[in-house]
Amino acid sequence: MTTAQRSIWQSRYYMVMRMYMTLVGIWPYLTVNTRYLRFVTTFMFSMGIAVPQILYLLNDSIDIDEVFECVPSIAIAIMFSLKLVNVMIHSEKVKVCFKTMEEDWLSLKTDVEKAILRQYTEYGQYMSTSYALIILVPALSHLLKPIITTLKENDIENITKSSISRSSKLPFRVEYGEKLDQYFYVIMVHCCLAVFAHLVVTVAVDSFYYTVIQHACGMFSIIGHMLENIGKNDDANLEENNIKDNNYSIALECLRKHLHVLEFAGLIESIFTNMFLISVSCNVMMGSLSGIQVIMNLNSAGNIATPLSVYFAQLTHLFLHFWQGQFLLNFSDVPYKSICRARWYRTSRKCKKILILIMSRTMSPCKITAGKVVTLSIESFSAVLRTSMSYLTVLRSFQ
Repeated sequence: MTTAQRSIWQSRYYMVMRMYMTLVGIWPYLTVNTRYLRFVTTFMFSMGIAVPQILYLLNDSIDIDEVFECVPSIAIAIMFSLKLVNVMIHSEKVKVCFKTMEEDWLSLKTDVEKAILRQYTEYGQYMSTSYALIILVPALSHLLKPIITTLKENDIENITKSSISRSSKLPFRVEYGEKLDQYFYVIMVHCCLAVFAHLVVTVAVDSFYYTVIQHACGMFSIIGHMLENIGKNDDANLEENNIKDNNYSIALECLRKHLHVLEFAGLIESIFTNMFLISVSCNVMMGSLSGIQVIMNLNSAGNIATPLSVYFAQLTHLFLHFWQGQFLLNFSDVPYKSICRARWYRTSRKCKKILILIMSRTMSPCKITAGKVVTLSIESFSAVLRTSMSYLTVLRSFQ
């Protein structure tokens, strides 16, 4: 990397994203060996816990309540692991995204433009930090579960130390057969590392998503700022034979920037669309089952903490995805509104033609979709939430 590129990514505005993406091996500026070593290690801890969880689910002796408890954690393991794989598969596109962001930063000419992009980048950093703290709550609840269970058991007299009581001390319901007692502490470490892997993976991938969306919104705002100032400084550009048409030069630069950010938005869509289809589907199921768990444990203060925190984190996780999609929808319309507010009538004919080209392209807004099926927006989130509540009502009838 050049000195300018290095200074961009070493700035505090990308600290959270850079740290988490580096931990899981999807930071594009790592060496190939380092990337694959960290990716494989994280994936093994994230996905590996799903195998004993599924084996436990296939046990004939479990009841319907245990099924409701197991399935959300299995879905989390699969969904977060696929998130990591998806970004790794699109590593070349991720690198292009970072290259585009570098070019955008280096192309800014005025302090106002830099301040605008810095504002949106800081907001992306704020969202990443807040999301990490929100996801930390259910992670801690899983890690504290063994401690709480042990303290509860200490209050019960004549308790037998069976394999069942041992398994209840683990963060997840897992099946290891007779080896559970022999390797209990090793299994405990594996479960805790799986929780940590889930936390790091989802924050790494989602912070990247928030950052690139906010970058695109910042570039749309910069284009809007430039367009809004067209025609304010002079009236001479009405002359067709004017040698130096400043407004036309600005409009042409805005057109180039607009096409550039549209291509960037399309790249974001291509990276995340399939992942969001899986994520939305899993979250609908997880939301319903976690809701059932909350209802089942309403009278148990000790047991309700984990399902309630998972339910809250799942809703927040889903909402933030749709909310960022709504951001992109709204800001892709900024150039159109800015042209309407500008003094376009003071510009030359060829400048007006450029402005018309920009306005015509904004008629088709940028959007992020889940598998090209559902557009991520607040309206779509409410529809998904209603569907999840419907499934919860149906599942409640079986409980």
